[in-house]
Amino acid sequence: MRLRSRSAGPLLVAMLAATAGQAQAHSLDDVRFTGPLLTPSPSTLPQGKFYAQPYLVQTHTAGRYDNNGDRHALDEPYDTSLLSVVLSAGITDHLSGELVLEGARTTQGSQHSDGFRVADSVLRLRYLVREGDALAGRAEYAVMLGQSLPTGRHDQLGDNILNGQGNGVSRSSLSVLGQNYHWLPNGRPLRWRWQALWSPSPRDVSVNGVSVHGTGQGFRGRVSPGPVLSAAVGLEYSITRNWAVAVDLTAARKSGGLLDGTDLDTSGSRQWIQRHDGPSRSFSVAPALEYSLNQHVGLLVGVQASLPGGRNSESYLSPQASMTLLF
Repeated sequence: MRLRSRSAGPLLVAMLAATAGQAQAHSLDDVRFTGPLLTPSPSTLPQGKFYAQPYLVQTHTAGRYDNNGDRHALDEPYDTSLLSVVLSAGITDHLSGELVLEGARTTQGSQHSDGFRVADSVLRLRYLVREGDALAGRAEYAVMLGQSLPTGRHDQLGDNILNGQGNGVSRSSLSVLGQNYHWLPNGRPLRWRWQALWSPSPRDVSVNGVSVHGTGQGFRGRVSPGPVLSAAVGLEYSITRNWAVAVDLTAARKSGGLLDGTDLDTSGSRQWIQRHDGPSRSFSVAPALEYSLNQHVGLLVGVQASLPGGRNSESYLSPQASMTLLF
């Protein structure tokens, strides 16, 4: 037994040395990521640091999936130009705050919205539950609370429904975020991250007149939206110090909602209207190319496209470009 213990000692030392040598062979010194287009990071900013990421998104919507999942082309496709700005700040080393501001302009046939219109905004708080270690393969986890703010118009749109760039919904959400690294045989890392989001049914939304919810000029009532479940997975492969490729896959399901109120009939009398919207689901893919000028500035270009299998949802193609700025 004593001979076995003595012979096992050098072997154990050799194995530990080999493991340490493999860990030291990997380094993040020549790796820079900007992040994929859609899946958020669980990482938080150091206290006092600031981060800004403007997006320019051009979406062409040409079809819609019906309740059976069959795609139908729209009689009049429409295009939306969206400018989105994500502003983040490190409150503590484990807690970051985030504000998303958006404005959009929509064109359909010969009609268009009256310039760029303010869209809905979002507030988020991200808390880092566990720090990751890229070299040791230790995953990173965080939780995120979100609150949408109905800053965009959704009703009383008069004769131009394209001015509606909001939905009037004040929706809360809870997300769990994760991220980890996988080192490939060529020594380059594959970073992957994921998000699982749940949003309960928000409070009812008051709707009057022409609205984004499909109501007419004389309508008075409310909309009761359903809960939402969604998931996203993002993969990034570092080609060189400055270049990386990425792809996101997303899936979302929204339970059916209820529209309830009264509208004017042809005689001018009020009649009761109740509409039950069926549940919807959607899938998308978003390949992208990343370029990091340095550790403070990065560029990201890609395209998000809806995938077959949707239900009561839109069919679209959405090229987009973004810049990441760390202060």
